[in-house]
Amino acid sequence: MQQIFSILALMDGYLIILAIIFVILPTLIAILLRYALYRHLKSLAIKTKRLLVGTNLESNPKIIHKLEQRFVDSQVNLDQINTSSVIEGTYSQEKFYFLGLSLNCDFIDNLSRILPNLLLSFGLLGTFLGITFNLANLSQTITQTDVNDVRNLVEQLNVPLRGMGVAFTTSLIAIACSSFLTVLNLLWNTNIVKAGLLSYLEDYIDNIYLPRIQPISSLEGAIDKFSSDFEGMLNQLGSTIEESMTRAFSRIESSAKTFEKAANVLDNSGFTERLASATNDLAIAQNQFSQSSLVLQKSTQSFDHNLISVQKLTKKFLELNQKINNIDQQYNDLVDLSQEKNAMEKAGLKDIQQELSKLIDKID
Repeated sequence: MQQIFSILALMDGYLIILAIIFVILPTLIAILLRYALYRHLKSLAIKTKRLLVGTNLESNPKIIHKLEQRFVDSQVNLDQINTSSVIEGTYSQEKFYFLGLSLNCDFIDNLSRILPNLLLSFGLLGTFLGITFNLANLSQTITQTDVNDVRNLVEQLNVPLRGMGVAFTTSLIAIACSSFLTVLNLLWNTNIVKAGLLSYLEDYIDNIYLPRIQPISSLEGAIDKFSSDFEGMLNQLGSTIEESMTRAFSRIESSAKTFEKAANVLDNSGFTERLASATNDLAIAQNQFSQSSLVLQKSTQSFDHNLISVQKLTKKFLELNQKINNIDQQYNDLVDLSQEKNAMEKAGLKDIQQELSKLIDKID
């Protein structure tokens, strides 16, 4: 304690006030801001995690309301929106309240990380400036003082040495505040909490909210569209085959009636007189029968072509089903990898906390 008072005795009153205003007060404000930001992000992460497990909250956080409104107001297909970009953009506008002031989370986070280095730079700048000025005063004192008068020389040297003590003392205060802020930044690590919050938000939007407002995904919609098109094609194929068969049998029936009419004419008339006419009618009937057979053959070929098309569509449907199974397998693999990554991050965070606890114990 006496050493602290002796250090403060070296400093003038105005230097103590300047150190309090420009070093100590910014340090205290940065500590309070860092803690408030850490508590705010931690609270958001906990509430979002509760939403993931199905817990009903009295009121959802504002950031979730903004995200939901962003997707509701979107004019494009929801499958084409980059969820990560939307979440990061919404988080960049997130604010928290501190002593009645609305402060941006990203700005305060950057300020808390920059301030320790800034204090350290100011402290070193003060040290070098103090040493430079005091060396000039020391050189002037040595040249202007009589060497034989030792007592006067010591008194004259006391002023430059005191100024150097002030320079080192201000630097010591700045370095101490910078080190303390660095340790608190490690303890209240907002980067880890922010990463967890963004991960929870993305999980909530992709797996809970979007399926709620858009129950049918693009893949399921494509399958339904393919099923409806396939059913329509089968109906059209059946109608075409039925129409072709009806037309063919109609022509066969017409040819049979014509043949029957020719036979009646042959029976009712004299054989010698009506032979030429009956032969002509028979030729006409045979020609119509041939045309009907040709139509039936074309209908059969069309049916074979449509059957091949059905087989191709069935093959494509099986390939699409295989791709769906592959996508499902890849999704399960990604979920397993994400769970392993979260476990590793938790283990790493636990090790960091243990190391920080040991470091704090050593500092104490």
